[in-house]
Amino acid sequence: MPRSDVRADLRADLLAALVAFDEDRVVELLDGERDRRGVTAVVRDLLLPVMREVGLGWERAEVSVAQEHLATQLVRAYLGGLGSSLRVGDGPQVWLACPPRELHDLPLLAFGVLLRERGWRVRFFGASTPLHDLLRTMRLHHPEVVVVSADSPARLRASSVVLDLIAGETTLALGGRAAEVAGAELSGVVLPADVVLAADRLKELLPPAEPASTG
Repeated sequence: MPRSDVRADLRADLLAALVAFDEDRVVELLDGERDRRGVTAVVRDLLLPVMREVGLGWERAEVSVAQEHLATQLVRAYLGGLGSSLRVGDGPQVWLACPPRELHDLPLLAFGVLLRERGWRVRFFGASTPLHDLLRTMRLHHPEVVVVSADSPARLRASSVVLDLIAGETTLALGGRAAEVAGAELSGVVLPADVVLAADRLKELLPPAEPASTG
């Protein structure tokens, strides 16, 4: 069977298991793909595409609110376990947050798993984070990068003042659909829409390391 057909079958199986509330089958499919092809593949080729299908199914009234909510929680739990299973890296510290009233944080959670796999020290603040409070805490802990992600351009634009302040004190990156639409108007670097590409390129945003003193 061609590889593309295998991917389509896996996605269809995972979608069916999610909307059927079949948690054991969900874990079996995701663990099997992770064992075969690794963490990046399971996030890129299964979790995110299938959750997009769940969202589209809800918009078309083919997936109920209850099914969408439970599917989201099953995937959230799996991603949480996946992230916890990875070795804590000694790389730069990155903080991940959504702006106030933004609840779509699942892609950001998946992004955090990819970063952790790449050796980043990840702090995930999640949905509807008070960014002024984040800024105050940032001044104590000094993360190398802060990523703010949103689905709603309006919610990202509403945080423009605090985004300016964050960008003045550390490296700020913007992600999600909102960044594609409104990122050019705001402080911060817009990340690629592809989460794998964004994870691979994030270190390019860091300033060059200062040479070690020879004195």
